[in-house]
Amino acid sequence: MDKNAFMRACRDGGSAMEQALLALDRSFFALLYRECARAVGDRDAARDLVQDTFIKVWRRCSTFHGDSELLPWIRAIQRRAILDWLRKPRRETPMDDIGGELTSEVAERIADLSAQSLATPVEEERRRELHACFQRCWQRFEAAAPAHAAVMSWIVEDGLTHEEIGELLGRTPGATREFVSQCRKRARTHLAEWYELAFGVSDRTALLDDAGR
Repeated sequence: MDKNAFMRACRDGGSAMEQALLALDRSFFALLYRECARAVGDRDAARDLVQDTFIKVWRRCSTFHGDSELLPWIRAIQRRAILDWLRKPRRETPMDDIGGELTSEVAERIADLSAQSLATPVEEERRRELHACFQRCWQRFEAAAPAHAAVMSWIVEDGLTHEEIGELLGRTPGATREFVSQCRKRARTHLAEWYELAFGVSDRTALLDDAGR
């Protein structure tokens, strides 16, 4: 469903809106579920979060004015729901088979954001080794600090700015900068093994210093 069809359904309401929500579910459920599952590490919670997202889409449909595409608007609603879930005291054991692992392209993006990015090795075996190490490190990061890992994932994968992160967190610009700084420090700690393997160093103090700017 495109944004114009969604806006017409919002205006018409009733059965038109019901059909629009069904169309959104068919189009976006898999993508939204994958992001939720990776962030919260719980299949049932991920399904609930996606359904809660669609409920909020229905309740907030009048606030969508077509300034952006439909999916980014829906994902912003979902991310707030994810952050609210992650702030709760309970923690579940992260899953290792949710099908949403970060790709080697993300690892390369993180390397590019480092102050001294080095060329990716051309040997296939080396690439696989680096990718496997990155996955192990990132899974530990998600297990230890899920909210921080989720925010870093959104910065690296989607290019969210400090302003957009601040809107998600409901924080002032200063508090947002402090939180993102904490995210980078935690990422540096958990990705140290990968950086040592990739670059021959155990600490990258400039990790992601340019991310989110």
